[in-house]
Amino acid sequence: MTTSITEHTIGGLRWVVVAGPRLEAFHALGQVARDEIRGVLDGLPERHDLERFAATPQGRTALDRVAVATATAHPTEYGELQALATGAGVDFDTMLLLNLRGDLGADDGTGCSDLGWQRERSFIAHNEDGAPALQGRFMLVALAVDGDVPVTVQWYAGFLPSNTFAVTGHGLVWGIDHVQVGTPAAAPGRHFIARGLQQARSLDAALRYLSTHPSAGGFAYTIGELASRRVVTVEAAAGRVAIVEADPLLWHTNHLRYLDGGVDGGGESLARGRLLDSVALPATEPTPDWFLDLLTSPGVYRNAHDGDPLMTLCSTAVDLTSAEVTLQPRDGPRVTLPLADLADAPGTPPPRASRPRDP
Repeated sequence: MTTSITEHTIGGLRWVVVAGPRLEAFHALGQVARDEIRGVLDGLPERHDLERFAATPQGRTALDRVAVATATAHPTEYGELQALATGAGVDFDTMLLLNLRGDLGADDGTGCSDLGWQRERSFIAHNEDGAPALQGRFMLVALAVDGDVPVTVQWYAGFLPSNTFAVTGHGLVWGIDHVQVGTPAAAPGRHFIARGLQQARSLDAALRYLSTHPSAGGFAYTIGELASRRVVTVEAAAGRVAIVEADPLLWHTNHLRYLDGGVDGGGESLARGRLLDSVALPATEPTPDWFLDLLTSPGVYRNAHDGDPLMTLCSTAVDLTSAEVTLQPRDGPRVTLPLADLADAPGTPPPRASRPRDP
């Protein structure tokens, strides 16, 4: 099996499709995104604080504990990151440190917002918030490696393709929110847990996986399943898990709502949460535009202004009932396409039925 890379564009977002043997595919992805990876690693504002922390005895101990747990429990995903670094020609230790930034107990201040809906129709929606250094280096990546089910993720170059919005060939789709825990568990890094989740065959399998694969740091997953149209949020933080089903609306930002032991994200996450919690529910079933209008509204949408270090890079809504996804990139048009175009992405044709929508 040879490695192939093709590129398309969706709503102005670059979409890189990689297929082939696992390590060769990740090496090739590192090569094709070399400039973006180097730009991200050099431009992330938290890098220097993380490096200073990792140089202290406390930080070195925390980093070694999580790195060893990750390499031991998730050698496949760990090897993918190594191949990515080699292909990009960057230092693996630096890339690993940034991929473990939420697993060390040091506040890295990252964000995102998620919505889920389950009534007559089912939806999930997601804001991907990141540092301004990521703008222009944020893209879609589709992977079909070693016979794995295909997956398409929104990707920050330099990170394992796992810590954002994802669509899998098994009919699962989710968004991920960072949650900062005060005391990480002695467990693998959350990016590596999330990458392994991409092979779950059903929602129930995903819930079992997250319940039996603890992470050092914290993520909140809002997961939808096409087959059942069920929507749940899973808080997986410091070795513990809480599962909540949408009824009809659920929301999540960047603080723990169902588990204790988290931090409030400086209050900004709480403010977004209060706004989302106060939303008047529509009398009839909502549309994807209802979710996107909410996610792009003041107080939820982020612009890296007035002391906020992050900006919203892309807003996404998935209609599980009609099996369609609508993307609203920060600097592009609102575009809708069949979810299957992402779930089956490694086929060579570009998206076949995308259409622009007015924001």
